[in-house]
Amino acid sequence: MCILFLYNGAYDEESDYSLILLSNRDEFYDRSSQNMAPWPEDPNVIAGRDLGIEDGGAWLAVSPLRKKIGVILNLPGTNKENAKSRGKIVAEYVKGEKPVNEYVKEIKDYTKECNEFIFVSAELRSSGPSIFSYSNANDQLLPHKDTYLGFGNSLPESPLKKVEAGRSKLMEICTEYKKIKMQRELIEKLIELLKSDERHLPDQQLETRRPNLYKELSSIYVCVPQGRYGTRTHTLVLVTKTGHMNIIEITQQAPIDPANPQWLRSEFQYDIEM
Repeated sequence: MCILFLYNGAYDEESDYSLILLSNRDEFYDRSSQNMAPWPEDPNVIAGRDLGIEDGGAWLAVSPLRKKIGVILNLPGTNKENAKSRGKIVAEYVKGEKPVNEYVKEIKDYTKECNEFIFVSAELRSSGPSIFSYSNANDQLLPHKDTYLGFGNSLPESPLKKVEAGRSKLMEICTEYKKIKMQRELIEKLIELLKSDERHLPDQQLETRRPNLYKELSSIYVCVPQGRYGTRTHTLVLVTKTGHMNIIEITQQAPIDPANPQWLRSEFQYDIEM
């Protein structure tokens, strides 16, 4: 279970930001992973790495050079035998030059062998970010032009209650803190949103998908100590209209103690041509 929110500032003339992205990675505490960093085989990819699979794919990756961001969110459902890695979809997207519509066509045979997912892409352009989602559950590639977007563990047209609540909160934050001079306050508020443990119930869809854990999974910040599972990583990506990109990862350090989490903050900054 993961969650993703985006602010598209292209339609807000008063905003200094072209794109604001914030995401939580929810995962088993004991699953091995690497923190966000430039990848040795391609330093133009900035991402964490899931070491629980052979391919070492990513849940979220950024390529400042290629002006691409990719994020994968799982859809709970039936697990396929010998399913292919969903994290590889993100990694290969940001490593390549192809736009998302061409990329999705190219990988459809591969995605048929994956468990169900939603793949969200953002391509940074002078006119504003181009944001799409693709799911192998219905084989639909959808453009998203709304200023405020939220994605969770359901199809985009049927968002979970916590996704709707987080999107509304993001609107409040970005309406008030849309100037670069207020960036410190903006980042603090975005992190507060990602750490929100308020439960958003009732949610019939979540209860149907995860009948045994729907209460614990109904908050943006997830913590299931008895299952050694929860929110392990917060990621922020802020891109100004002048092309300055700020990437922040805040991640729990192993061995993870959910009662006393130890967080490490990493930050990367780039200037890209818009």
